[in-house]
Amino acid sequence: MNIMYQEHISTLKALASGIDPISGEPYEPSSTYNQPQVIRALFYALERISSVEHRSPRPKMTLEEKQQANIDKGVPLNAGLPWTDETREEVAKRFANNETIGDIAKALGRTHSAIRSELIRQGLIE
Repeated sequence: MNIMYQEHISTLKALASGIDPISGEPYEPSSTYNQPQVIRALFYALERISSVEHRSPRPKMTLEEKQQANIDKGVPLNAGLPWTDETREEVAKRFANNETIGDIAKALGRTHSAIRSELIRQGLIE
């Protein structure tokens, strides 16, 4: 963790504990920082920050896992996956051979709109 982050956390912890983070002295009972609503809010914020810090990142899915997830969702095999140069060339070649957008989409496991967007990007349609 970076130093600024650690300083901010230390400041929040001091405030939540009723301690002035600058002087290290306890706040007066009448201080805003010594009010139950403020103390609860500070502890809540610290708890939320802690839960985010300790959350395990989702592991990266393999290409096969992404494709299986697409199948499970009922979308084309390669929907939402990155395009390769070869796939882009395949779209142009199939379009030049008068295949329909629907046929190209089906053959490449892409959505109709993805094929249409790629043809627009390549300047083959408007």
